[in-house]
Amino acid sequence: MLAIAFAAEGTSLVRAVAQVRGEARQRDRELLDHVRRSPDMTVKAALFEDSAAVIGLALAAAGLALSQLTGSTAWDGSASIAIGILLIAVAVKLGHDSKELLIGRAADPRDQRLIREEIEKTPAVDKLVELFTLQFGPDHLIVAARVVFSHEISSDQVGDLAGDIDRRLSEGLPLVPHVFIDPTHPGHADEN
Repeated sequence: MLAIAFAAEGTSLVRAVAQVRGEARQRDRELLDHVRRSPDMTVKAALFEDSAAVIGLALAAAGLALSQLTGSTAWDGSASIAIGILLIAVAVKLGHDSKELLIGRAADPRDQRLIREEIEKTPAVDKLVELFTLQFGPDHLIVAARVVFSHEISSDQVGDLAGDIDRRLSEGLPLVPHVFIDPTHPGHADEN
């Protein structure tokens, strides 16, 4: 029975690893770095759950085998305790990662660099004063930027430039950005 469970869980784990590896390749990251930084809780949950199941089955098999070999049930009990500790560790990790998405966290540093570059290369932007990012949920990102625009542009043009920044960020980021641009006068930029 353990062999059938191991085969089923092993197959599920191989599929989860393949999916995460593909996502890591798309983001140009190492596998473990992607798992650590990914906001997609469904993939993390599947990967962690399948890993815990395979390790738990291996512990159960080892405990059962050692109990049979030695005649001591302590091995089986020890394996059960180890499986419980493993499940607690997985639950704590998933809970911690879920909490970050519920209360929000800053965007990935690579995404922050892309946002900064897109705003700074926008025509008529003299200076990016402040940039705040807040990721909420697996695929939404709030971008708030205080920007000094050149004196020659009108308020209508500021709106158009903000729309252009929003469009370019939507195309370049793996998340759905919600962009808020705060035009700031040059004299006020140095106050903060």
